[in-house]
Amino acid sequence: MDRIVATNVSKTFQLKPGQSVLVDGVETNAITVLDGLDLTIRKGEFITLVGPSGSGKSVLLDIIAGLTAATEGDARIDGQLIQAPDPRMAYVFQQYALFPWRTALENVEYALEVRGAGRTERRQKARHFLNIFGLGGFEDRYPAQLSGGMQQRVAIARALTTDPEVLLMDEPFAALDAQTRDILQGELLRIWEEIKTTVVFVTHSIDEAVFLADRVVAMTARPGLVKEIIDIDLPRPRAPEIRNTPEFSVLRGRVWEVLRDEVTKAQKDWALASATH
Repeated sequence: MDRIVATNVSKTFQLKPGQSVLVDGVETNAITVLDGLDLTIRKGEFITLVGPSGSGKSVLLDIIAGLTAATEGDARIDGQLIQAPDPRMAYVFQQYALFPWRTALENVEYALEVRGAGRTERRQKARHFLNIFGLGGFEDRYPAQLSGGMQQRVAIARALTTDPEVLLMDEPFAALDAQTRDILQGELLRIWEEIKTTVVFVTHSIDEAVFLADRVVAMTARPGLVKEIIDIDLPRPRAPEIRNTPEFSVLRGRVWEVLRDEVTKAQKDWALASATH
């Protein structure tokens, strides 16, 4: 069953007065980051989006989330047009986006609080998800008293308290050290395998994309389109050791083969733009 369908999605941003960008050798005050993108995401699958910087991955996520409108085309959830944030979806940002004046427990409770859940229900669910992420005993700590990895655990726990049908994640582990990143990838998969929500996960890491996904969506350089979708036929549940297998190496190489020319093109475009400003 299809859960998310993006059809002919384009997005153009108008730059501020006096600003311009070079596109195909022509200076313009508008920049198109997506141009006729089509993508179908099935219920319960884990999708990762990879592509060069500026290819519109995060913009696509924002359109699916209802945070920004497509210039052309549309995105739908269960056949319904997405025009605003939908309570069936939750979003985890790269930045932890925690309230510094709230404890870990109070931050996790917040998503349920704004939906009108009672105090007892909020506390029970918040404690449950904090425990799942190994944060039992840290409920009363403020964000400044937590490590980066712990803060991101809190942010993910907050998103999951609402039992989202779609979980959108924009490079949630990018700022973490390699060891913490690997641990959180495993914890995320463990929880996903239990709840089977649909996950759309943006990353620049090919290794991360392959390890997490059912399918890796490789995008072109700007303006972004789906260049190829690679099926990841690795067994689940996935242990960290799977990264050392020949099968994993083949898939990682396949994704890089698809992306190599796009990354090169994006780098040339950035170099040209920098040289002319």
